[in-house]
Amino acid sequence: MLEIKSLSQFNALKSSSSLLIIDFYATWCGPCKAISPVFGRLSTPHASSSSAGTGIVFAQVDVDKAKDVAQTCGITAMPTFQFFRGGKKIDEVKGADVQQLSTKVGYYIGEAEKAGNTSGSGSSGSGSTSTEKKTIGSLRSLIDVEKGRLVNATLLSSVRNIASPPPAGYSLASTGTPKLLIHIPFTTPIIPSSITIRVAKGSDLTSAPSRLTIGSNVPVTIRKLEDKKTGEMKDTHDLDMDSSMGKAENEQAFNVFSDEFVGGEVTLKLKGSKFGKGVKSLLVRVERNLSGEEGTVTKIGEMDVLGVKA
Repeated sequence: MLEIKSLSQFNALKSSSSLLIIDFYATWCGPCKAISPVFGRLSTPHASSSSAGTGIVFAQVDVDKAKDVAQTCGITAMPTFQFFRGGKKIDEVKGADVQQLSTKVGYYIGEAEKAGNTSGSGSSGSGSTSTEKKTIGSLRSLIDVEKGRLVNATLLSSVRNIASPPPAGYSLASTGTPKLLIHIPFTTPIIPSSITIRVAKGSDLTSAPSRLTIGSNVPVTIRKLEDKKTGEMKDTHDLDMDSSMGKAENEQAFNVFSDEFVGGEVTLKLKGSKFGKGVKSLLVRVERNLSGEEGTVTKIGEMDVLGVKA
């Protein structure tokens, strides 16, 4: 991890990097030590650019050793994470808030990657977009609960539970096997930055998802058919555990380990290069859980999609 030791080094990095993310910490700070491994994992894909001091750069500042840097940045609590773009501070996270840190890192990296992919294509050159000015938050209120569908889920599970988590028990659970397919449509296009998953209350980590794939804009056909025995109209759909993900515009796979569930919650960062445009629906396929056993069902206490409107 790149360590900033002087004000001149800090100023140089602000100028040379497309995105600078700094962890302000103290060696005696307990919360700093607790969240440090998370910051380390977030920085791993950008280790080479961080070492070079260009592109997307992750760095740390020991507030006791680089007091001039900490004072310049107005640091009053540890840990504090600050984000810089174009030489200016654009955001910060105070405290060891794993979800907020992961969400904002994912969002700003996605924006930086998108800006890098479109630079020189006739844009204004400022690197800013309208979405950058929006605040990242929960998109639960935009979930179209009437059109959401599940595959291999219990009767108590529903997409409505994602939009409005129940006060007890679980929102989603599989039946018989760990596999679970979740189709989440939205009432308006979105730009998702991450998905958070919380362990079901009263359940241990073994039932939590460990291998997942997330896809965008999978087409789903829903029809109403009459039950010949009862005469009731029932919904049918063409979602399939094995084949539906192959219809996704983009997809991203995740392998989640038990130590990534901090306080019973894990954040899955979505790549801006895959999910940075208008997304009308997400498809989440859980393939395995932390038990590693085919006969153990998956349980999800809460799930949330974070991002902005497109």
